[in-house]
Amino acid sequence: METTPNLQVYDLGHLGLVASILDQIGLVQTVDRFVGPRPGEKVSTGMALKAAILNALGFVTSPLYLFGHFFQGKPTELLLGPGITPELLNDDRMGRMLDSLYAAGVTELFVEVAKSARRAFPFPVRALHVDSTSFHVHGVYGSGEEGQTDTGDEPLVIRLTHGYSRDHRPDLKQWVMNLICADTGGIPLLFAPGDGNQSDQEALVPLLARYRQGLELGEVVVLDGASYSQENLGALQGFSWVMRVPATLKEARALLRKELPQEAWRPLLPGYRGLEVESEYGGVRQRWLLVESQERARMEEASLQQRIARAEGEARKVLGRLTARTFACEADARRALSEASGRLPLHRLVYLGVQEERQWERVGRPRKGERPLAVVYRLRARLEVDEVKVERARRGLGRFLLATDVLDRERLPPQEVLRRYKDQARTVERGFRFLKDPLFFAESTFLKRPERVMALGMVMALALLVYALGEWALRRRLWETGSSLPDQKGRPTAKPTLRWVFQLFMWVRLVELGGRWFVLNLAPHHETAVRLLGAGRYYLLE
Repeated sequence: METTPNLQVYDLGHLGLVASILDQIGLVQTVDRFVGPRPGEKVSTGMALKAAILNALGFVTSPLYLFGHFFQGKPTELLLGPGITPELLNDDRMGRMLDSLYAAGVTELFVEVAKSARRAFPFPVRALHVDSTSFHVHGVYGSGEEGQTDTGDEPLVIRLTHGYSRDHRPDLKQWVMNLICADTGGIPLLFAPGDGNQSDQEALVPLLARYRQGLELGEVVVLDGASYSQENLGALQGFSWVMRVPATLKEARALLRKELPQEAWRPLLPGYRGLEVESEYGGVRQRWLLVESQERARMEEASLQQRIARAEGEARKVLGRLTARTFACEADARRALSEASGRLPLHRLVYLGVQEERQWERVGRPRKGERPLAVVYRLRARLEVDEVKVERARRGLGRFLLATDVLDRERLPPQEVLRRYKDQARTVERGFRFLKDPLFFAESTFLKRPERVMALGMVMALALLVYALGEWALRRRLWETGSSLPDQKGRPTAKPTLRWVFQLFMWVRLVELGGRWFVLNLAPHHETAVRLLGAGRYYLLE
């Protein structure tokens, strides 16, 4: 009877692309050099970290803390090295890896890996985008008062505590992730964990100042309005910056609501117009750019109409209470009406007169010649929308205020100020959306110790770095070579998302048959992506 050769089928998919990027940035070597070897370990810290990032970017809803299960059925030795099996990637190895990363300093280690990534993929950095978000944690943690600080002012252990929740889970404790990303592809250059009740106004600018040299700053730093304060403006000396000015400032509020002639406005980007004024807020000379967005104005107009409708209900209650009262004289009634009308945000009360009422000593028809005990007056008024108040509210619709310390308009034109600020949405904020995606499966954390939460945060940020870097490199090389990949409708595109590219590789398999290796289902567009990302070794194309 003829025997069937031994056949092994492995799920390779897009993991070879991820492994190739990790190899090119030298992740394993950088981490192992920083952390150092441990006696008798079969899987180094750097290699365990590589495995964790492969898991994080697997997009199969496999939790990061169960990454040993993730590698069942995967070509682990091809991806990680000879002798490394799924059994070696267990919970204990994951825990020791997180402990080693924490001991090495998660922020310092992340900066080293980011530097190595910039050397391997020399992407330009014209601006740095700084922001933070929160991740909630499950389980019982301490009171959050045990945080310690080293001599460098970086928390040794973050406080897992309640704070402002971007996840809309105020019932759960949380920690904060601070990221500094390049404007190129939103590639993160710095990660730092923070306390769950961290104040962005107090944390982000000192973080920038501390790692100024390591970041190799671009032309300008972009922050949100939370960092705009007199103290931070002074601390940012030596940086070029763009920030949003909070509308709560008296000077900003006046400018946002100011009536301005049409000829004062200048076109900026499509759908935006603006004008510039000089300011010395906080003792720092700066340009303020008042921006008006057509799309935002339309949205806020709809919101204003809803406010008018809600305010009408409250105004009718005010009118009802006034008409139910009695007044000693017409002057008192008119005065009360005027005061109540002035307090209404979007309506006014129109005086229609008063109705005299006489109060008698007894019930029934008064006797001839009987004098009333008192004469009182009731208001007659109607409610209407106050067009002056509405127009005043409408005047600031769609407006926001940006500031920059770059006074040279040739170096940083107003259009570029707006563009740099808008880039915040496609860089650091896009990165946060990526990390909170259910497919990433790390929005909430299940680790027992804050130290491991900090290290897991670093793993998440490194996964974002690899993803953003891979997407930027692939798009650039597609453009340089005039190549393309099919989009979701089968049409050629030179700007695919890396997630879609990963889906294209869904059915790629690695097969061992009779001692020989084969890659199945590898189409020409797969080979294009593999070649451009330098992943030929993992798909047997070298």
